[in-house]
Amino acid sequence: MKKYSGKQLFNITSNNEKLKIDIKIKDLAWLIEKSPNNYDEYYVKRGKRKEFIDYIGNALADMSDPDTGDSPVMTMFENIFEEIFSSGEDFIKSSSMKDRQSVN
Repeated sequence: MKKYSGKQLFNITSNNEKLKIDIKIKDLAWLIEKSPNNYDEYYVKRGKRKEFIDYIGNALADMSDPDTGDSPVMTMFENIFEEIFSSGEDFIKSSSMKDRQSVN
C-alpha cells in the first residue's frame, strides 16, 4: 500500500487495485466551519454528525453539475485528468496520435 502525504486533513492510499481517500468526520466538520464560503459561521450541531455525513455521502454520490451532469467526485477527477492531458505525462499515450502516425 502506497501512502500519499501532504498538508491536507485526509489520507490517500493506493494499491494495485484501489485508490482510497479517507477523512475523519470530525475533520470534515472542521472543514465546513473553516470554509471560505461560510460567511454566517455555520457548524455541525452536536449529535448531528451522522446526518451531516449522510448528506455529504449522498451529495458525493448523487449531486451533479448542471452543465456536465458529473458528480462532485467525477468533477474532481476530470480536473486532474485535464492537468494530465495538458502536461504530457509519460504514463499516458494518445490514441489519436497513434492513428495520425500510422497514416504518415
